[in-house]
Amino acid sequence: MNRSLPSPARDVALLIGRLLLGTIMFAHGYQKLMIDGLGRTTQGFESMSIPVAIYSAAFVTVVEVVGSVLVLTGALLTTVAACYLVVMVGAAVFVHIPNGIFVADGGWELVGAIAAVLLALAAAGSGRYGVDQYIHSRRTVTAAAAPTTVMPVPRPARPRPHHDYSARAVAFTADEQHDEKEDGPPTTP
Repeated sequence: MNRSLPSPARDVALLIGRLLLGTIMFAHGYQKLMIDGLGRTTQGFESMSIPVAIYSAAFVTVVEVVGSVLVLTGALLTTVAACYLVVMVGAAVFVHIPNGIFVADGGWELVGAIAAVLLALAAAGSGRYGVDQYIHSRRTVTAAAAPTTVMPVPRPARPRPHHDYSARAVAFTADEQHDEKEDGPPTTP
């Protein structure tokens, strides 16, 4: 039976996978941002008939640069994977699939491998040596260390008695009418 790696080896494998993938992503983003610049990257996207080339180039560049840093640190892997998969699907559909599989021919081999590693990292998490795991373990420790206080259950408010003052009002007006009869009609000077 085939078993997964023990925890320490699994964490090291996830770290190595993140470092390799993050480095590849950063190299592509750095090239688009610093070497080619957004203008030449946009022109390249236009020549490949990628829709709304300026926005696509900007999105891809940001995802590759920021995403690579997040992958390297093991932070927000699911979010990075989702954004980067949009980039990989776009690259595959608009550029690489017509060229076949092999990267030497401009095929989708590298795009597919990057997408596969991103999916695996999104499923497995960052491992012990990633920010996501660190935050998760801190929350768990904080929740376990928090004192468990039992909050009192509030009692339902007792309904206030409803007083019917209509009988008093009737009696009051009857008393006034009675007083007026005894005094008689007002006299005019």
